[in-house]
Amino acid sequence: MTGFSLSRLLRRVRALLDPAKDPVPVELTDGWRGTGPVVLVGGFCTTELNLDPLRARLTRLGYAVTTYTVGSGLGCGRRTVADLKDVVRAAARAAGSPVRLLGYSRGGQFARAVAADPSMPVSSLVTLGTPFDVYGVSVPLRLQAAALAVAGTLGVPGLFTLSCFYGTCCASFHDGLRAVPEVPFTAVYSREDRLVRWRACLDPAARTIEVPGSHLGLLVDHEPLRAVAEALGACDASPVPA
Repeated sequence: MTGFSLSRLLRRVRALLDPAKDPVPVELTDGWRGTGPVVLVGGFCTTELNLDPLRARLTRLGYAVTTYTVGSGLGCGRRTVADLKDVVRAAARAAGSPVRLLGYSRGGQFARAVAADPSMPVSSLVTLGTPFDVYGVSVPLRLQAAALAVAGTLGVPGLFTLSCFYGTCCASFHDGLRAVPEVPFTAVYSREDRLVRWRACLDPAARTIEVPGSHLGLLVDHEPLRAVAEALGACDASPVPA
């Protein structure tokens, strides 16, 4: 199979089973190191376990990382963004400086909507494998999302509904996805991603960086880490106004 690597797959499995262990030995160069708060936002079906390898590496680089996976990326966009804003404000107050937002998959959509609000204490935005086109995902994933939306519409708690996509419920969330963030914005993507169509990750407001690997690999592989570290380090946060 083109692009298949058994050793890479085994590293990813080990990363998920033992998040405390760095799946690939990486030399942490001085240019990658940084300080200040980072809020790492999970996406569709993302858990804390999925985010732990990236969180651990960013912590080793010197960042104070807060992870956000409430609802595993399956909730209403409007309510999720409102809740994420509270998390960002709390992280900025605790650190005394604006937050760097890092969003994975659908989490990058939530992060972009927050970063587009000029009142938020955000200094930069980085997305990993985030489709900015609602339909920019694989057909199986689209069908899964549609089934979940139907379940949410029928009353299953904690799920987005059809109104989130086609009604007025998430109009403000969709507006945030179209607005241009007034902070440095980097979108990291892979053409090898089988879950998200890579062209959907090319936001015209962002500086784009292509890396190799799968959708899951964006959280554990070397090249995405390098791209994220360089993007985070390129922004020097300033104190939060009193």
